[in-house]
Amino acid sequence: MKKLAIILTIVAATAMIFSSCGKYEEGPSVSLLTKKARITGTWTHVETTINGTAYPSEYSISTTLEKDGTGAIAGSMGGITMSVDIEWEFNDSKESIRIREKDADSSTGWDEWSESKIIRLTNKECWLQDTEIENGISIITISKMEKE
Repeated sequence: MKKLAIILTIVAATAMIFSSCGKYEEGPSVSLLTKKARITGTWTHVETTINGTAYPSEYSISTTLEKDGTGAIAGSMGGITMSVDIEWEFNDSKESIRIREKDADSSTGWDEWSESKIIRLTNKECWLQDTEIENGISIITISKMEKE
C-alpha cells in the first residue's frame, strides 16, 4: 500500500509540473535551463514583425548578454560598424527584459531603460514584443549565434 501511495504522489506531482502554464505566451512550457541561462549569450536579429507582417533584418546586428547583467550591441550598416555597451535585467516577474545603453553625453552615463515583453524564450530563439512603435505592435525575433 505504501508503494502505491508513493507512486501516485510521484505521478500527481509530475502531472502538475508538466500541465502548468509557462511564463511566456509562445513557450516553452517546461525548460531545464533557467531563464537567465537561456537569455545569456550572443544573439543576432532575424526579423521584425509589425502588425502581423514579417520584415527580415536588413542589417547585421548582434546583442551579447552576459550573466552579470552587462553586454554589448554591435552592428554593421552600410559599411559602418558600431558597438555600444549595455546593461540588462529582467523585470521583477521575469516576463520582460530591460536594456539601457551606455551614453557618455548624459549626466548619469546611461540612457533610460527600454523594456520589451518576452513572448518566447528558448536557448536558441527569443521573441520580444515592443508596443512603443507608432500604430501597432512589433515582435522582434532574435536567434542565438552558434559558438565558433
